[in-house]
Amino acid sequence: MTRPLIALLGLVLMLAATHTKAQFSAAGGAAAESAAERALQRDGVASYGNRNLYRAGRTVRTGAPVEGDFHAAGSRVVVDADVKGDAILVGGAVEVRNPVGGDLRTAAGKLIVDAPVEGDVLIAGSEIALERGTRIGRDALIAGRSVDVRGSIDGELTIYAQHIVIAGSIGGRTRLVAEEIELLDGARIRGTLSYTSPNEIKRAAGATVDGEVTRREAEKKPDPAPAAEHDDDGWGLLGALLWLLGLFVFGVVLTWISPSYSAEAARRAWSDPLAALGVGFALLIAMPVAAGLAIVTIVGIPLGASALALYPVLLLAGYLTGVTAVAQRLRLTLGPKSPPSAIARLLWLAVTLTVLLVVGLVPFLGWLLSAWVLLAGMGGLVLAARTRRTA
Repeated sequence: MTRPLIALLGLVLMLAATHTKAQFSAAGGAAAESAAERALQRDGVASYGNRNLYRAGRTVRTGAPVEGDFHAAGSRVVVDADVKGDAILVGGAVEVRNPVGGDLRTAAGKLIVDAPVEGDVLIAGSEIALERGTRIGRDALIAGRSVDVRGSIDGELTIYAQHIVIAGSIGGRTRLVAEEIELLDGARIRGTLSYTSPNEIKRAAGATVDGEVTRREAEKKPDPAPAAEHDDDGWGLLGALLWLLGLFVFGVVLTWISPSYSAEAARRAWSDPLAALGVGFALLIAMPVAAGLAIVTIVGIPLGASALALYPVLLLAGYLTGVTAVAQRLRLTLGPKSPPSAIARLLWLAVTLTVLLVVGLVPFLGWLLSAWVLLAGMGGLVLAARTRRTA
């Protein structure tokens, strides 16, 4: 569970840190409150914003042209209308079918891009295809299992994958790291090509490289000694147990400080998952951006620094709220219908944390589940706070 969660947080925080347009003029708390008040659920999709659009749901589409930036999370995300700003997309399957005027940043299981992208491209996923209709105006950084590039890239290209196929045009320097690399007929690299692979590159007769081609052979890692392997397994198991224990203790403290609020936040995360997911996604991006804007104003340095200091605590609280929501649902489904005791609630929390730790080891499924638990939990905290303020 830790690796997928850390990977998700690292990617989203990196996207937020590089996203420099001023989308929010208030601090993180005010932005989250506005998101809770304006998040609407339409056709099973939670939507927030006008010029800069935030959406989350099972199947998310742009539907109409977006004047600013488009942020989306869902099982399937489709850009089927023009986006004039940046596009930040997270989903099981992501399709970019219409032009993006800014940068494209995406984490997906399967990604298809078949439209122009004016800015830079940052992609992480399993199966990635840049079709012939793709034209990237600047640089591209791609990491995945299999990557197929048939469109054109005006700038530099860097790919980390197991299998890479290039049949398009690359305007600048190209760096490839993979087990298998193929340059098909029609491939054109106008700059230098450097690649790292245990195998020679497969280069068709019609593929051209204008610059120098250099290869660095991938080194095979030596087999670890039995004793060292045993020690690594021991430390890995100990680290997982310590992580589990730390989360459980934090969850106990969170419940003890405000039991009714924690229960309400978990209930909202489960009973209204799309709205909670949308609000959590907006808050995850809005809070660091708002803190940075506050710090830039000089007079807002104390507020911005405080928001950044509280941000990790909010992430932990949001994740544990999502875990509590799953524990509540498991208890209602599998356990007795009578109200549980405090000890029973803690036992369900411990069991759910352990189950999520094990499921988190499953490729992609663990990543997607951890993402939902984190974002829905953060959204549940905001929605519960809004309900209390209204009451």
